[in-house]
Amino acid sequence: MKKNFTIAAIFIVLYSVFVIALMPANWLAGQIKLPNNVTVAGIEGSIWQTKISQVIVDDIIISQVESSLSLLSVLMLDPKFDITFGDALINGPEGHLVLSGLLTDITIEDAMVGLAANNVSAKLNLPIDIIAHEQLTINVARFVIGAPICSELDGDFHWRNAAVTALDEKIKLGKLSAKLSCDEGELIADIDPKNNLGLSYRAQIKKSGRFSGSGYLTPGAKFPEELKSALNFIGKADKKGRYRLKI
Repeated sequence: MKKNFTIAAIFIVLYSVFVIALMPANWLAGQIKLPNNVTVAGIEGSIWQTKISQVIVDDIIISQVESSLSLLSVLMLDPKFDITFGDALINGPEGHLVLSGLLTDITIEDAMVGLAANNVSAKLNLPIDIIAHEQLTINVARFVIGAPICSELDGDFHWRNAAVTALDEKIKLGKLSAKLSCDEGELIADIDPKNNLGLSYRAQIKKSGRFSGSGYLTPGAKFPEELKSALNFIGKADKKGRYRLKI
């Protein structure tokens, strides 16, 4: 009896894997309810090897998404997807990540994302118009989706050779880095104060992508000369020589 049960169980598992393997990815995607701000187009392949031509989140376009599913992870009841995305010829995010926890808490691990700095600065309500140059690199060791955004986050971002064009002048800012974390469900970015701008800042991303932040700009010996004339747009310095920044 036990032997027959074991044989039946193995058959059911193998048959299930076989059925899933033959399912087209576009049919499976149709069974998933996506958030209103997410659009997916051009799905090809099977659940094991999937290609998506374009994913649009709000107005951010992610192109050439490729996903592979680990058979071992399916047998362990925790499907794990290795995902790469991006095209060097298209001005959008590029990178890779591992997605798991679809049956419990959706988790992203070992992620690296590169994107144009100006794609981010364009979304900020800054006191003056700027064009941001070069690339941002975001590294995430672990991110667990929660309410309203996350329940766990361990990561960082780096803006090497940072530069902006403001008031028709390109200004080199040096290197800027930040620690990424999660606080009461909100995504937090704490700027490393060791930078040429004397910038200390905490940014918060809330539900629906709403952004807020506060901190100080404390011009020092390495503060870009070209930016000194722009300090008047920020306001008056306090007794410690700091300019308050708040969005």
